[in-house]
Amino acid sequence: MAEEKRSFEGVSAAVWERMRAVGVRDHGTVFENGEEPRGTATTRTPVGPVVLRFEFDADAERITYTILRKPLFAASGLIWGGIGATLARCRDA
Repeated sequence: MAEEKRSFEGVSAAVWERMRAVGVRDHGTVFENGEEPRGTATTRTPVGPVVLRFEFDADAERITYTILRKPLFAASGLIWGGIGATLARCRDA
């Protein structure tokens, strides 16, 4: 699988922290590299794990994700749509 990358703009540090908290709380996402602005996020799904690389740029207010691994039955569009929906929720919080 070729790596797929997508950036989301307008992500403040506060929104990024809310996104991480929602990922952990609602989806059981495990963030590796702790408090660093980059690392990996692994979320287990019923069809297998989704592994994303993330890089948060606080100055540019941008988060960039790269799909490193996903189950065959997990469509990329669903992954990107889920991230976009979480971002919208966290912006409105």
